[in-house]
Amino acid sequence: MKVNIYYFSGTGNTFKVAETLKNELELLNSNVIIENLENHPDYTPCDTLVLAYPVWGFGAPKIVTDFVKNLPCDVIKVYFLKTSGEPLSLNDASSLSLIKVLKKKGYMVSGEYHYVMPYNMVFRHEDTLASKMLLTAKERLKTCAKEIRAGLITPISMPIKARFMNRLCSIEDLGMRLNGNLYSVNKNSCIGCNKCLKNCPTKNITFHSGKYHFGNNCMGCARCAFHCPTNAINTGILNFLKVNGPYDFTLKTDEVKLPNYCKKSYERYFKVEK
Repeated sequence: MKVNIYYFSGTGNTFKVAETLKNELELLNSNVIIENLENHPDYTPCDTLVLAYPVWGFGAPKIVTDFVKNLPCDVIKVYFLKTSGEPLSLNDASSLSLIKVLKKKGYMVSGEYHYVMPYNMVFRHEDTLASKMLLTAKERLKTCAKEIRAGLITPISMPIKARFMNRLCSIEDLGMRLNGNLYSVNKNSCIGCNKCLKNCPTKNITFHSGKYHFGNNCMGCARCAFHCPTNAINTGILNFLKVNGPYDFTLKTDEVKLPNYCKKSYERYFKVEK
């Protein structure tokens, strides 16, 4: 069985999940190719297609949508692998636009797997909770891999409220482009490492005349601000939601502190006893 996994990862969380799925599928004797959509890979024939992405504004990033629109017609099974910072059912319709395009092209939409990973925007999760998120995803991905390997078809539930939020927030792409123009760099903090410039997935950051410039192709992935070693990047009107610095996924503990925000949803996701 040949499986192609195409993924986009803003700051690395979705990649961790996609890579784990690849490893689990290979343990089940699957031939797996994993491709980063930032590299604009060509589609190659396969038996099963997996699209992995982070949920943004209750939808899929434009880079994933564009890839799907350019796929050739086919009749193979396709699964979605998605991550978000909270386990809300409002995220259930994030693949809606992808499904519509894929079905028109003949693909068999066969299931969706949703895993919680730490925020790179909104607020910072504690490192112990981030570790629990990754460990939980890795454990559940074993079942995910078995189901994909077996070709299991599971209907995707999309409640009306989730569809509403998906439509309501569809303007996010334009909003992020506009807000991207408001990004700036604090000269007093910047050390000139150029990580932001080199790692921007849309090449939206340039440097000339002794100054960093931000264009109108920002996706809002937050990679530049998240990985800035001196926290020197201001993310416009969303700066109050900025998260800076990588998580330590090695800190493990039996007890973790869940955020008050959506606490019941986190409890259900981790099956925490009240």
